[in-house]
Amino acid sequence: MSPSYSRRPLPQPRQPQCEACGTGHQLTIHAITAIGAAGGDLVTVSYTCNDCDLFQEHTAYATDVAAALNQVRWMAQVILFGDDYIHCGFPMEEAEFEVERLCYRSNRPGSGLNAVSLPTRVLRCHCGFQLEVPE
Repeated sequence: MSPSYSRRPLPQPRQPQCEACGTGHQLTIHAITAIGAAGGDLVTVSYTCNDCDLFQEHTAYATDVAAALNQVRWMAQVILFGDDYIHCGFPMEEAEFEVERLCYRSNRPGSGLNAVSLPTRVLRCHCGFQLEVPE
């Protein structure tokens, strides 16, 4: 016999709505990510309530998130939709350049300029807005 393992129940999908104040109309949606094994029916959605500043992220049905997108009054300036960063309603495209090194100066006397390398890519919207994201 194999030993019995206790598993936590999977979180149940729920509609995008603030748990603190109950509103579904005062939300700023930040990200929507499909859950691969669910065949497109389930997504992870993250948002902030504009009334009480509560950030939430949970599983939801894609149809409920689509309905919430039609009701919300605010959208984040950039929304992560799957693997795409969306600005002005269109996916941002990779720019032809990237930032390879950041520099900072320590407050200690005699210390020079220090460099930090962080692989990133620069995304650009057709409107000219740019965003640097880590690789």
